[in-house]
Amino acid sequence: MNTENTPTPPPLPMAGSMKIEPMVGPITLLSVIEHLLKYPGRILHECREGQLRVPMRLLLSALISFSVFGLLLGSFSGGTQLWAAPLKVTLGIAVAVLICLPSLYIFSALDGLEARLSQIAAVMLSAVALAGLLLLGFAPVIWVFSSSTDSLAFMGFLALIFWVIGLFFGSRLLLQSARSLGMQSAGYLKTWLMIFIIVTLQMSTSLRPILGKADTFLPTEKRFFLQHWLQNLGADI
Repeated sequence: MNTENTPTPPPLPMAGSMKIEPMVGPITLLSVIEHLLKYPGRILHECREGQLRVPMRLLLSALISFSVFGLLLGSFSGGTQLWAAPLKVTLGIAVAVLICLPSLYIFSALDGLEARLSQIAAVMLSAVALAGLLLLGFAPVIWVFSSSTDSLAFMGFLALIFWVIGLFFGSRLLLQSARSLGMQSAGYLKTWLMIFIIVTLQMSTSLRPILGKADTFLPTEKRFFLQHWLQNLGADI
């Protein structure tokens, strides 16, 4: 059998990678959101090419999403929480991103990813923006329960479940983007994801209350997030 003229099949794409290609159409907030949901590889391409309009619109999308989600959480208690909760939610995720960005760059390098800090920041922003869009999609559910129940423990559990779902899809996008940029393994990056999740959960406790009411804007005592959850669960029961 003559195999000399048999064409060599093209290499299979790396598992979990995405197709990186230019965006189609004008770069607007709605188009960036649509591409992030349907064609995240196009968002990655624009960020990798140094297109600043895309990261700025990702940032705007994240701010809107987390602010609306925080507003509906604040509607559970009303009063000052209507402005304090969205401020705390948005501030908490922003601080968590700034705190964890340097370690993300280091862990990505350890996993073999050759990318500039600006590219790593854009990838992280894409993941956070996607998580925010998931929370925005769950906003009507939060509103229904915030206006029909007075159980602080249940509302906290519901918000946590939605945040975990958002983090899951955001983390998956982060890993896919890293693989598409040439990451060789994902061991260190998965460790970083666990650290980032813990930081966001601790930020929700450090900026408490977000759901309930308090005499002060910020807490006056330090508390670990698991300890805070258990105390509130016991008080609600």
